Amino acid sequence: MSRLRVLQLDTQFPRPAGDVGSPDSYLDKREISIIPKAYVGDIITTQAERFDISSFRSAVAEADEPLIITSCGFMIYWQDVLASQCRGRFISSSLTALPDLCTRYSMSQILIMTFDAQILTSDIFSPSLSGFTGPVLGLDKQSHLHQVISQNRTSLDRELAAEQICTSLRAVLAHKDIRAILLECTNLSVYKPDIRQIFNGEIIDMLSLVNRYDPGLVRDKFR
Repeated sequence: MSRLRVLQLDTQFPRPAGDVGSPDSYLDKREISIIPKAYVGDIITTQAERFDISSFRSAVAEADEPLIITSCGFMIYWQDVLASQCRGRFISSSLTALPDLCTRYSMSQILIMTFDAQILTSDIFSPSLSGFTGPVLGLDKQSHLHQVISQNRTSLDRELAAEQICTSLRAVLAHKDIRAILLECTNLSVYKPDIRQIFNGEIIDMLSLVNRYDPGLVRDKFR
């Protein structure tokens, strides 16, 4: 029996090892289910309430894996409603770890790295962030990874993406006392090894949460 089910958005862009949607991120059985017509633009929006989540509801209700996750951190908007449909543990987003992080660090010491900072910090997602007022770093809209995801491109230059992500991160680390980084975007987890080269603090993402609840499922490199 599979130990994990990933509910993945309907995308075509590459998902290298380290992405929750990549089979190479795991050491044991897992199922990856693509939710039809769940597009990036429908989830990452200030009008999230308009998205019909019936397909997610059905997928969660039918899944018999002990742990169910999604491939997009902005699914935090539907955490409670989908968790209520789940027979096992449901984690919509690494943002579910934010309250715990805030008990161990001040908000100013926590950096959220996200696909879109403007949308994540908008009023509609405010309740999901539990009053978080710390720094939020989004992908530059002209950056390679942002364009790959937003335009659903079928090719990805991993090294270019890593270089641009780390350049943006260095600019923040140079001016702020950051002790923990929370990766909202599951696609950013691919670059966790690169981030660790320039940051010595705690890094939380969806795969680290999966490892917390099911040790041994995620490959060591991406825990």
